Amino acid sequence: MKKIISLSLGFSFLIISYTGVILFIAPHGRISKWLDWHFLGLDKTQYQELHTTSMVTFLILAIWHIYFNWKPIVSYMKDSSRKISFTKKEFLIALLLNLLFIVGTITLIQPFKGFLDFGETIKSSWGEKSSQDKVIGNKTVAIKPPPAKLGRKTLQDLSDMGNIDLEKAIKVLKSKGIEVDSNSRIRPLSNELEVSTTEIYKMITE
Repeated sequence: MKKIISLSLGFSFLIISYTGVILFIAPHGRISKWLDWHFLGLDKTQYQELHTTSMVTFLILAIWHIYFNWKPIVSYMKDSSRKISFTKKEFLIALLLNLLFIVGTITLIQPFKGFLDFGETIKSSWGEKSSQDKVIGNKTVAIKPPPAKLGRKTLQDLSDMGNIDLEKAIKVLKSKGIEVDSNSRIRPLSNELEVSTTEIYKMITE
């Protein structure tokens, strides 16, 4: 049983590490949906779900691993008199190392800030590639990607940002059988049509 737990823990560690790296460089949610982003056959939502289930699997296996190796783990914390000591050098180093990563991430000190900024740069770079050229009539028009917090935006907001033709968007949505005006927000419209906010955006930009 110990061998199975250890091997399974190793596999789940590899999976959670892999999905973590992919999510670190993947585009933001609204951009990934707009681009229909996939990597090795999986979209971002599937990677998020796989990361979550792998994390749960890893946690359960880690508890089992600790249970089977409780005696050696406790022995690491015993001093020369065979008593548990929270001042033992190895324990303090392990504790301080983990605290360093926690505090460094929360306070955004270097090099943690630089590492996180690097990830954000990669994520944001997808947005630079996300404009889509579409032929409308005799003209090629660059369709902008959806803005941040799309669900809160009104049709008028999107028009003011230059993302949509307001009259055309209202016409398209009315053809779907819903009442709409310039002050209609995207989230309620998506709920009424039972589609995502990105799908609504695609409808009114096509």
